[in-house]
Amino acid sequence: MKIAITGHTTGIGKAIHDWFLGDADILGFSKSNGYDITNKDDRIKIINESMDCDVFINNAHQGFGQVELLMEMFDTWRMENKLIINIGTDSVPAVAWKVVHQQYPIEKASLHSAVDLIQQDKDRKIKLTLLALGHVNTEFNKDYTGSKLSYKSITDTIEWIANQPGEVKSLVLSPFRSEE
Repeated sequence: MKIAITGHTTGIGKAIHDWFLGDADILGFSKSNGYDITNKDDRIKIINESMDCDVFINNAHQGFGQVELLMEMFDTWRMENKLIINIGTDSVPAVAWKVVHQQYPIEKASLHSAVDLIQQDKDRKIKLTLLALGHVNTEFNKDYTGSKLSYKSITDTIEWIANQPGEVKSLVLSPFRSEE
């Protein structure tokens, strides 16, 4: 299996990238290696360099770049037997996201809506998953005192989604208790 992922150098993306490293052929696209998902030319480069991948993990979030990349990747892969996994968020109230910025819940809601819209296309061959995550044990959430998802929970779930014969349209992964 060949995998491409955005945002592979920190946080959730790094954990996913490192999990598959060695077991799969994996490509990483991040600002740190010259790919800005808010830049149309960079999104085109990401798509072109991912053409022979089986799975695309749309993880990086920057403005509406994640949504634009999804729409452009879908247009390219629509009739391919491939998989796009989109990393979204669970239904945490918008007031909790003011620590990120006030537009964050709007951008993530847009991603969720784009996935839903694409899934209405009954002629497509590509499988599309929205993986909505609760609080994750990242540096960003270090001050959050509630339960958090471990990277292992996320990577195990992504591996499970990628190995399903059918389409996993949407999955919400929330912490039940603090995970190590």
